[in-house]
Amino acid sequence: MLKEFWVCLKKRAVWQVMLYSMVSSLTFDVFVAAKVPANFVWLGLSNFHSQVLNILGSIFFALGLSVIRKYALNFSWRKMIWIGSLSVSFFHCLYLLIAFNIYRSVWFYIFTEVCAGFLRSINFLASVFAIVEVSEPGFEAITYALVTTASNSVGPLSSVASQQFMALFPDLNMQESLATDTLSVRRQFAWLILITEAINLTSLISLPLLPRQKRESRALMQSGETSSFWASFTMLTGLGFLIYSSCVTILTVLGAEKYGCYKVLGGEGCTFDESSVPTYILLGVVFLYCYGVSFVLIFLPIIQGKKKFSMGMFF
Repeated sequence: MLKEFWVCLKKRAVWQVMLYSMVSSLTFDVFVAAKVPANFVWLGLSNFHSQVLNILGSIFFALGLSVIRKYALNFSWRKMIWIGSLSVSFFHCLYLLIAFNIYRSVWFYIFTEVCAGFLRSINFLASVFAIVEVSEPGFEAITYALVTTASNSVGPLSSVASQQFMALFPDLNMQESLATDTLSVRRQFAWLILITEAINLTSLISLPLLPRQKRESRALMQSGETSSFWASFTMLTGLGFLIYSSCVTILTVLGAEKYGCYKVLGGEGCTFDESSVPTYILLGVVFLYCYGVSFVLIFLPIIQGKKKFSMGMFF
């Protein structure tokens, strides 16, 4: 069975969708880590508000799934991701109103986060639809499990990147400095939001790796194009991400007090002078992976004259 599954994995349609899931998740899931302390200082976010946010988020996520199932099954997956990504970034940027004290309300924050969560379901479903279409008969479950595991395994790396961007803005690390609410603190927060959203939107660069819809997925499967190298590369990098994520989970859960503070594991640093070099190397490798894969598979063939560039390749 595994031998037959390997034959399926070598097909371009399968490993390409798997690569897209990892690359897009790595960049799109980077978040503004400073929101956590800022919500307590500026908005007085309580456990009650957090629970309301989680409940509403789940309800609207379910509504999003229902709406897409009913009205958008045959809509271009790439266009869905464009709509979802731009809309999510818009609602995240509304936090600038809170940062600059134009309108500070915990319910306004909940509204923006619920809307962003609702629209994020669009991105989630587009990738799921593609997985279903490139699965071979008899291997649907294992293909879905493999691709979703690879996509989920990069989550801790996105968290590490999110935490390390805070090093660029030291005033945002502590609630005490946020409480001063100076113009400098507000500007630093604004820059952090803009940098994070810019990185989120770079996930759109990898869109040509995702088929547009069912017909294109099936055509890619029927083309019979295979690659042992890219299948192996995809599997090994996915395994590497999974091992790292598992180590982070084990160390930060079982040894939270001892290991949870290390920067390379997503913490703020166990000591004041803890070196950031391992984390910077890790992030360098991760972002090189994201943009390198997109460059080699999308833009290098254009430079070599094998394909022609057009804006339509992103839609």
